[in-house]
Amino acid sequence: MSKIITEKFDKHHIKFEILSAIKKCQAYGLTTTTKWLAELSAALDCTPVKPPTEYITSYYGSAENLSHEESTENFKHMDRYTLAKSYFDIGEYDRASHVVKDDKSGPSYFLHVYSRYLSAVKKHQLDHIYSHNTVDRALGKNDHLRMLRAELAQRYKNSTMDSFALYLYGIILKKTSEMSTSLHRNEAVSILSQSVRKYPMNWGAWHELSSLVSDQQSLSAMDLPQHWMKDFFLAQTHVDLINAEEALNIYDSLKKCGFPESCHIKTQEAIAQHNRRVFDDAIVLLEEVREQDPYRLDDMDILSNMYYVKGRRADLAHLAHHCTQVDKYRVETCCIVGNYYSIRSDHEKAVLYFQRALKLNPNYLSAWTLMGHEYTEVKNTSAAIQAYRNAVDLNRRDYRAWYGLGQTYELLKMYSYALYYFKQSHRLRPFDSRMLMAVGETYEVLERPEEAKMCYRKAIAVGDIEGMANTKLAKLYRSEESNEWAAYYYERFAQQSEERGVVEGTSFHTETYSFLARHYLQTSVYDSATYYAHKCCEHPAVREEGKAILRQISQLRGIGEANEDSELDLTNQPTPGTHLQRIRSAHDSSVGAMDTDSPAGGSVGPIKLSFSPGHAESDVSNMM
Repeated sequence: MSKIITEKFDKHHIKFEILSAIKKCQAYGLTTTTKWLAELSAALDCTPVKPPTEYITSYYGSAENLSHEESTENFKHMDRYTLAKSYFDIGEYDRASHVVKDDKSGPSYFLHVYSRYLSAVKKHQLDHIYSHNTVDRALGKNDHLRMLRAELAQRYKNSTMDSFALYLYGIILKKTSEMSTSLHRNEAVSILSQSVRKYPMNWGAWHELSSLVSDQQSLSAMDLPQHWMKDFFLAQTHVDLINAEEALNIYDSLKKCGFPESCHIKTQEAIAQHNRRVFDDAIVLLEEVREQDPYRLDDMDILSNMYYVKGRRADLAHLAHHCTQVDKYRVETCCIVGNYYSIRSDHEKAVLYFQRALKLNPNYLSAWTLMGHEYTEVKNTSAAIQAYRNAVDLNRRDYRAWYGLGQTYELLKMYSYALYYFKQSHRLRPFDSRMLMAVGETYEVLERPEEAKMCYRKAIAVGDIEGMANTKLAKLYRSEESNEWAAYYYERFAQQSEERGVVEGTSFHTETYSFLARHYLQTSVYDSATYYAHKCCEHPAVREEGKAILRQISQLRGIGEANEDSELDLTNQPTPGTHLQRIRSAHDSSVGAMDTDSPAGGSVGPIKLSFSPGHAESDVSNMM
């Protein structure tokens, strides 16, 4: 269990900080942060107690920075601020900005620059409402934002910015710069880190900072305050980095520190379980959140995704109906309804609702990815590629978009490009066997069997989700006429299917039993041959072949011409469990010793990525 900072803090002091921060963030117009803090406060059931002076000085500099108390001496300033705040609250950003244009500090100045920012973003989105290209929607070329950025940069050089102004400056740097370059990303990280050090209760700054973390190394290098809010930041960042175990450990500790009923924690735990593909646990958590807060729409589209994957059509229909009644113009509702139409195979209506979601919020990542899936379903590859590229532009850590691009180029038979995108998804999910299988299958098509074998072996080592890596390896060895190896992996597939309780009868099973029966007949291992021949007789496609093998075995054993009915009596076949166990132990001592490339479960790393689409053929030695 991970040690967290929150354990060292008094929850009564935490309650006081939260309540003080709610007032302060309300004064600064940070509605999303205020809502997040209010939900956190509702989950923390205790009496607030003001922290000691040393505590306040350590984290906030002075008592004035912790709480928001407006002076009543300058009533004209208060009048301007109150008027601007009233305009801001109803969305009249230009009027709000104009009223406090002469104020140079405090919440009034923040309302001035924040209103200018929101007005510019709103107008830009309306100008590009019919564009589905993230390049056109990008804010980097917006003149109003560039002017605002230059103004804030000058104030930053003069060291006249408080925590909230730094937060806004960090957002503008992130929105108007190319975050794929380390220089701009590091600059934004530095500004946002200064913001949370000056005022650690601004969850918005932590949230923006989390989206800029690209890997564990950059997370460790950040200079952050040792405040209890850092635990929430670390947990969310681990969720985004698909480091589910660490995130779940932190959230479990936070629940023990006084937040057992927090909707935020339960939702984030559900997302972490979703990333681990433990859908049943994730669904239970989100359904608990729905029961606790039935009109909550935040993250309910994730619940709809899991209903879709699990095939729970009735639950998805009920969720879509309920969310439509709550607010049919929320982006989450549009995605949920889109999933509902998708599960009904009405892909045109599904695309329509995903497009509607993107008109409401063009930066909603999930809608771009889901729309790409729908276009792939109807074989509209050009539109699918555009949707997935937009998702990647918004968040380069979204492995689903990279994987979708790989699948789309695979449909186009552009396997070198498909390989590149599958490798990107594997880099983000190094221990997901589906990514490894996709890379391996593409290597197979490109006639690079050795690299394909490495991928399939790694898929087995990390836990083959789909259970197909063994058959893929068996087929590769069979094509090379390495029958011992082929038999070894076919047997592993048969045993795996039996252990998992997989329903037999697929072409993979019949192929497995047919090959193993023939192989053991040729190598005079008659017990094994008999067992697999009996398995063949259970399946119509290879029943005659199984009977023929049984006749050959009878003849070779010297039984002679016996009655066919007695020869093919299936009631006396060997016991599957003990027989497979004996066969497997024999191979572990003989064939297994030959497998010098078999990966060890505890030392599996991601494939080294040194590949670009234009140099597919030169990418020979890029596997771990």
